[in-house]
Amino acid sequence: MTKRVSTARAVVFMGAAQICRLLVTFITAPILGRLLHPADFGLIATSAPIIGFVTMIQNLGLTQALIQRQTITKGQANTLFWLSLLLSLMFAVGLVVLAPFLARFFQEPRLTAVIWAGAALTVLAVVGEQPMALLTRNLRFRLLACLDILGVVVGAAFGVAVAWYTGSYWALLVPLVCARILNLFVSAIAARWIPGRPLWDEASRQMIGFGAGLSMFNVLNFFARSADNLMIAKAHGAVALGFYDRAYRLMLLPLTQATWPLSRVMTPILSRLQDEPDEYRRAYLNSVSLLMLAVQPGVLCAVIFSDATVALLLGSRWTEAAPIFAWLGIAGLHQTFTSTLGWLFISQGRMRDLGIVGIVSSSSTIISFAVGLPWGPLGVAIAYVVSDYVLRLPFVWYMAGRSGYVSVGDIYRTVLPHVSSLLVSGCALALVKSYLHAPSIIELGGALVVSYAISFAVLMLYRPKRLLIRKTAMMAYRNMRRR
Repeated sequence: MTKRVSTARAVVFMGAAQICRLLVTFITAPILGRLLHPADFGLIATSAPIIGFVTMIQNLGLTQALIQRQTITKGQANTLFWLSLLLSLMFAVGLVVLAPFLARFFQEPRLTAVIWAGAALTVLAVVGEQPMALLTRNLRFRLLACLDILGVVVGAAFGVAVAWYTGSYWALLVPLVCARILNLFVSAIAARWIPGRPLWDEASRQMIGFGAGLSMFNVLNFFARSADNLMIAKAHGAVALGFYDRAYRLMLLPLTQATWPLSRVMTPILSRLQDEPDEYRRAYLNSVSLLMLAVQPGVLCAVIFSDATVALLLGSRWTEAAPIFAWLGIAGLHQTFTSTLGWLFISQGRMRDLGIVGIVSSSSTIISFAVGLPWGPLGVAIAYVVSDYVLRLPFVWYMAGRSGYVSVGDIYRTVLPHVSSLLVSGCALALVKSYLHAPSIIELGGALVVSYAISFAVLMLYRPKRLLIRKTAMMAYRNMRRR
């Protein structure tokens, strides 16, 4: 099996899992939005940055180091596991101790128990990460896709059931618990992994150094991504944060559900293509082109019809989230591509460049949040989007393309056709919206079809995109014939 075919099949497997995840989320989000109060979402959103920070730093980027490494022994893998587990236990104890003080700071007594539960989940997550990383390293994407589907379906079912019978905010943590438990047991059995004696050698030290560099970027990025929640919670309260958090998560939904499976596929594959620059460049640029075609027209339609989108997915009492969602969605249009640039830094081991990107991006993001905070959640969203296009977008593109196998010119040549397709599609959707003041679900679906149809037609005017679309369609057809 060639590497190109392996990439295509891996994308199909993980893409199918994410389509399932997306469908389940679209089904459960309106249900949970009606069963729970906005303050419940605000409570979980307040705890999420705290728990997420510990979950991120306790691993020190060692999972990605294991995946990126060309060769690795069982003893080296054991070293990474025991180090991660030790850090996890230390940070979990710290969370337990700090929880009452954090609850007092945010003036939310319920936060203590939520953080304690999150501390237990962080330890469970670390134990399950090692066998999952081994499966990813060995390109076991079909199994990983099945595991994702099982976790999201079981978790969603239990989450809705808990919300229905109790009306409690604990329902929002149930899907995470189910996913972590399933990941641990199924992946450990499939990878035939049992932790053993560690081996401390030069390769282990190199992987720890790689992980530390990646961890520094993740920490900076995390602070930037979480500062808005913490600022809004402190300045405007849980209800305002609930509206902002739902809008932010709704905007991120198509991005994360599309880029996450590709990231799991492309990072290990690109790491193994470093000795084939042409194939590396082709694999990356073709993958992100298809990603933009799949995601951007949908995001554009949701942004233009933000009122109808929020009402449909979250319910009528979430109308205040619509303008926040619209502004954040504008940033989401370019982040569909920009978020993939991390694959280049990680697969090429360019930790210094990644660290510079993290420092500049995180500092400018936090400053933009502070600038917009006096005007509430909407002001935070507007300030973030403006700074994103003016500062972070050109800087990150330059840093990604200034060295390595993908140049700045490759980036612009890949993205510009999609920009033109979005401009044409956006004008058409704005015209459609002028005739649909309160679109029904059928009319909204029709607008979505128009967005994709126009974007597809414009991209077909460009020869490289036309050839890529035809090749992808032929490959999909052959795979269907084999089945």
